[in-house]
Amino acid sequence: MGIAQISPAMSPVRCIRKDRGFSLVEILIVLAILAALSIVAVPWFYKIAQRQALKSAAFEVQTTLLAARMKAVKLNQPVSVAINSTAAPVQLQTIEPPPPAPTPTNAPALLTLPVNAATLYATPIVAGGVVTFSGDGRVNMAPTPLPTPGAWEYVLQGPVGAPTPNQVKIQAWPNGRVVVVTPKDWY
Repeated sequence: MGIAQISPAMSPVRCIRKDRGFSLVEILIVLAILAALSIVAVPWFYKIAQRQALKSAAFEVQTTLLAARMKAVKLNQPVSVAINSTAAPVQLQTIEPPPPAPTPTNAPALLTLPVNAATLYATPIVAGGVVTFSGDGRVNMAPTPLPTPGAWEYVLQGPVGAPTPNQVKIQAWPNGRVVVVTPKDWY
């Protein structure tokens, strides 16, 4: 008998294919699909970024109003939030009562919204858009606010320069509650 010969089919070493990898046509097809998806996705992501900038600006205004309310309660004196600029960039300034002597006077807090985020479309009608919180945390303003019954409103409109801008409302209620109202349908 002799030594048995091993056939290639029984060999533990597999045959190595010489045509491994992707062809140029396959790579070009994948690149074409990615290009088509990016053409659709990039404008959509841009619009989402603009909406988020508008929402962020509205929440910054809300935070400024709430901080003024907390400062009024802490000092037990009125604190106001006034508008310095309605065009982009929108600026709001917190006005506090002067501290008792000999305490140095603090610089007023100034909120500047990002330039392309929003413009101030509408402000509380009374007192030139100034919202004042009394020492008990309530909004200290008269007469009754319009257009929303019961609340004074700042309306931010953005993004700046958009053909169909969205509006976000920041409402200050007489009891001191501050609420951001976003639209149901975004453009």
